[in-house]
Amino acid sequence: MTGCVLSVLQALLGDSHYFQSPRHTCHHGHHHGVESIESMEAWTQYRLMRQLLCVRHPREPLDQALLRDIEQVLLEERAQRVLIDAASIPALTPSPPTLPATLRLWQGDITTLDGVTAITNAANSEMLGCFQPAHRCIDNIIHARAGPRLREECFRLMKRGQRQLPIGQACATAGYCLPASHIIHTVGPQLDAGQPAPTPQQRNQLQQCYEAILDAAEALPASDQQGKTIALCGISTGLFAFPVEEAAPLAVGAVIGWLQRHPHTTITNIIFNTFLDPDTAIYQQVLTKMYAPVPSLAAPPQVHGNSLSQAKAWLSAADTIVVSCGAGISAAIGLDYTSTTLFQKHFPAFKKYRLRRLYDTFDRTLRDWPSENVRWGFYFTHLAMVRRWPRSTLYTSLLEWLASTFASDHVHVRTSNADGQFRAHDLPEEQLSTPQGQYAFLQCLKNCRPDAVFPSAPYLEAALPHLDPVTQALTDADQIPTCRFCGGAMSICVRAGDWFNQRPFETGEERWHHFRENFLTDRRRNVVILELGVGLSTPGVLRWENEELVEQGEGRVRLVRAGLGDAAHVPWELEAEQLATSVEGDLQDVVRAIVAGS
Repeated sequence: MTGCVLSVLQALLGDSHYFQSPRHTCHHGHHHGVESIESMEAWTQYRLMRQLLCVRHPREPLDQALLRDIEQVLLEERAQRVLIDAASIPALTPSPPTLPATLRLWQGDITTLDGVTAITNAANSEMLGCFQPAHRCIDNIIHARAGPRLREECFRLMKRGQRQLPIGQACATAGYCLPASHIIHTVGPQLDAGQPAPTPQQRNQLQQCYEAILDAAEALPASDQQGKTIALCGISTGLFAFPVEEAAPLAVGAVIGWLQRHPHTTITNIIFNTFLDPDTAIYQQVLTKMYAPVPSLAAPPQVHGNSLSQAKAWLSAADTIVVSCGAGISAAIGLDYTSTTLFQKHFPAFKKYRLRRLYDTFDRTLRDWPSENVRWGFYFTHLAMVRRWPRSTLYTSLLEWLASTFASDHVHVRTSNADGQFRAHDLPEEQLSTPQGQYAFLQCLKNCRPDAVFPSAPYLEAALPHLDPVTQALTDADQIPTCRFCGGAMSICVRAGDWFNQRPFETGEERWHHFRENFLTDRRRNVVILELGVGLSTPGVLRWENEELVEQGEGRVRLVRAGLGDAAHVPWELEAEQLATSVEGDLQDVVRAIVAGS
C-alpha cells in the first residue's frame, strides 16, 4: 500500500519536493527521508491523505487514475477492519410478531456493518460532508471511508437539484468503499444554542427524517435475496443537540408507524445504531417499552475481516507468543484515560483544577497541585477506582486461551499499563513485565536511595477513611505518604519523569530479555507478537521494539497489531513482506474472534 499512498499524497499536494529530501537510518533501522512525508509512520501518511481529501471541494473532479489509487488504499484499509455481520445482531422478538420487518439494536461504528443494504448519514444541508478533519461526526467518518466519489456524487445531485437538502427529506447514494451498498443521507433539525427543548416543529421534522429514510430505502434494490437491511443512526443527536432521551422515542415511533402503514415493504431488517453507552441504554428502555425487550448483549454479533483471518492463521501456527498491550486494552474494558465521561464520574471534584481526563494528570509536578492533600486525594481516589474495577471477559478469555494454547514458558505478556489488570486477572507474575511501572508501588520523588520504593496497598487502606466525599481531598495530613528514609515527597511508581525508580521492575525486565533472546536465537520457534491497543504516545516502549524483533526474526517472528486508529497500523514494508498485519477494530471483538477461532 505504501507506494499507492505516497503517490496519492504527491498528487494531492502537487509538490514532488516533499519526497526528495536526504535519507538517513533511524534508531530502529528503517530508512527515512529527513522531514519528508515518506518518513512518516504508516498511520500518519494515511491520516494525512484523509485530511487532504476532507478539505477538498468537489467542484474540480479528481483525475480518474487518482480516484482509483485512492479507492485502492481505502479498500485495503477496509480489509484491515473488523466488520460486523449485520445478520448476527440479536433481533427483538415480540410475541406475536406485529411488524413486517425485524428490529435490532446495536452499538458501534456504523461504517463497519457488513451485509446491509444501506446505512444512514446525518448530513448537513449541502450534502458535501464535513470539511473539518478533526471532527469525529458521523458525516465525516462516512465520507472518509466511502471515498471522494461520494462527495462528487452528492455535489452533482445538489448541483442539478435544489442545491440544498431540506430538513426532513432523504437522498440515497452509492456506498462506494463502504461495506454497505448504499448510504441514505438526511438532514435533521438543529437546536439553537441554549435552547431548552425541541419545538413541536423540530420533533415533527425528526420523525419525518426517519420516514423519508425508509421511503428512500424502499426504492433501493435488495442487497440479497433475504430482503433489505437498513441501519439507522441517531439523527440530530450529536452536534445538532437534539436530546437523545427525546429523540429515541420519536425515532422508534416513526419507524414502527411507517412499518405498520407498509405491511408489504421490501425492508426486512432495521438496525437502530448507537455509539455511546448512555444512548444505548436509552434505546434499550424505549424499545422495550414501545415494542419488545432488547435481547441480552451477552451474545455479541459475529465479526470477520481479511486481516483478522490472517492474524488467526498466524496464531494457530505459532508455538510462542508475546502479548504486548498498551492503553487501548484498558480503554476496551472502560478504563479509558482519554474519557471525559469516566473522569466526570469518578473525579468530579478535580475538574476545578482544569483536569478533564486522566491523561491530564500525567505531566503534573508538585507545584501544579494546590496542596499535598489534594494531590493524594486524587491518587488515592485513582488507586481505589482501579482496585474496584470489575473483572473483564476480555482479560479472562485472553488469559484462558493463552494457558490452553501455549506452553507456560512460551508465553510472555509485556504491558505499558500500570493498572495491574493482568495480575488482577491471575496472570502468573513470571510471565509478565511492566516497563512503565505499576500502581502497586509508591516511590520517593528524590530517589534518595535505590530501595525507596514501597507497596501502595497499606497507604491506600489507611487513607480511604479520610477521603472527603465532596472535595475528594485527603482530610488527614498524617496519611500523606512521605519517604521513610528521607521524609521527602512521594508519588506512584510509574514512568512520568526522570525520577522514575525502575528497581521494582528489574526482575520483570530480566525475564523479558531472557525470553526475547530465547525466541530470537532458537530457530525452531514460530513466534507471533500480538500487540493490543499500543498507540503512538510512547512508541519507544513497546511499538518500535516489536517492529525490531520482527525485522531481526528471520521470518520466524510476525506481528499482529490490533486496536483503533494509529494502534492498528503496521509499517508498509513489514506488511508487504507478510511479516505484519493490521487489525482495526474494538479489542473486545478482536480478542473474542481470536480466542474462538485460533
